[in-house]
Amino acid sequence: MQEHVSLVYDIVHPPQAERDALYFWRQMALVATPESAPPRIPVPAALRPALSLFEAASEGSVNGGPSVPSAGALYPYEHFAIVGGPDDPAVFAVDVARRTCRLLYDREQVAQALERGGIALPGPDAYLILTVVRPWLSMRKYDDRGYLYAQLDAAHLGAHLLCLGSRSHHRAEWLTRAATAPLAELFGLGDRCRFLHSVLLLDGPAHARTPSPSTQAWSCTDERHMSPGAPPGDLPEGQSWRRLAVYRQEPPVRSAAVRRGALMPGSRDEPDRRCRPGGAELAARAVRRRSAKEFAAGDLPARALQDALTALATPLTTDLPPSDGFGATLVARRVVGLIPGTYPVLGGEIAAEPTGTAVADDDDIVRMCMGQEHLRHTCAAVVFHARHQEIFGLGMAGVEQALLRAGALAHLLCLSATDTGIAITTIGGFDAGRWHALAGIPGENEVLYVALLGVTGASAVKLDRLQRAYAHDER
Repeated sequence: MQEHVSLVYDIVHPPQAERDALYFWRQMALVATPESAPPRIPVPAALRPALSLFEAASEGSVNGGPSVPSAGALYPYEHFAIVGGPDDPAVFAVDVARRTCRLLYDREQVAQALERGGIALPGPDAYLILTVVRPWLSMRKYDDRGYLYAQLDAAHLGAHLLCLGSRSHHRAEWLTRAATAPLAELFGLGDRCRFLHSVLLLDGPAHARTPSPSTQAWSCTDERHMSPGAPPGDLPEGQSWRRLAVYRQEPPVRSAAVRRGALMPGSRDEPDRRCRPGGAELAARAVRRRSAKEFAAGDLPARALQDALTALATPLTTDLPPSDGFGATLVARRVVGLIPGTYPVLGGEIAAEPTGTAVADDDDIVRMCMGQEHLRHTCAAVVFHARHQEIFGLGMAGVEQALLRAGALAHLLCLSATDTGIAITTIGGFDAGRWHALAGIPGENEVLYVALLGVTGASAVKLDRLQRAYAHDER
């Protein structure tokens, strides 16, 4: 009888372990989209030029889109397109991987946000591409360092889109200091732990507007009246965002002026034509761009290295101000025609004489790159750096501007190295103090980014893109 009572009790009042398991099982359950899904609508004709740009940005990858940040990866960034001209603007969220777009906002509310920010659509053919960063996607793997990676990778992407836009449009401007707070507020980005990184203004298509066959596969839904979803709240992403918000600064209250010029100090106003973005040859470089998986033992010719570095003098149309305190230093290890040592790079030109002869053996290179063994046979490195005052004098806004400049220049270098046949990869996981000492950088400077060049190896696996954080010494 006692045994029967116990059995009944267990059925009516299951043990705690069973209740816990049932609760967690329900937490893991998935729920399909409700039947009241947003209505499908035709893809607007005004949106197709923006979709064509995204299609072009995805060319060259076996996976349908650049998967390596230094190749201008579209993921994990979110994108919005504002089209329709000044009289009928509309905002679409664009998912390049799924080939879908969602109409979110239109007309007066969009026009007001643009007007408050001083961001204008100059004509009916003009449109804006907005890149949005979700820091958690990087910081959950790399902790605080992940914020630096997110900024550098977004700079690569911005430069990638700018170069492609320059090819297909008469006007292409990369706005990195625009007054985007009204747009961010309209989109509810802060509530969803995101921020607007930059805006690309495109106008005057270089060719007649004919729909690209590749854009015919896109679909569109009307989600103007849909809820954006619950914010992360006390989940890890929400906690990380609130801690980050202490350091981040609000966007400018007034958009900055645009100018065309090189981002690298010491560049001539009119460098060699082959350096300029926007030509057919640059589009070909973007398609063929690959990040080196491994360097093989060997040497680089100095002439090819110099040809690659000329890309640092490429003029871009941006709102970034001149920065005399920014610099790049070449660390030559195995370069035929150059004495091993360190050379300032001024306007894309290698200095005639080394300023230092410090060398690092293969083990040193691996150690300075946080145990990344595939970089052992690096032939040369370009170290991007800037003065403390220029980085930190403006708070986090100065940090972000410095990283954007370094990332954009590194992207141009990647494209140029591809054209010269040099293997290249960029790393954000490095010992800044050791690189500072090796490159002989002045003490008031901070290392921002490092690009490594060498001879292509045989490996097909890029360790620092795997799940483990190899660049942080994780084994």
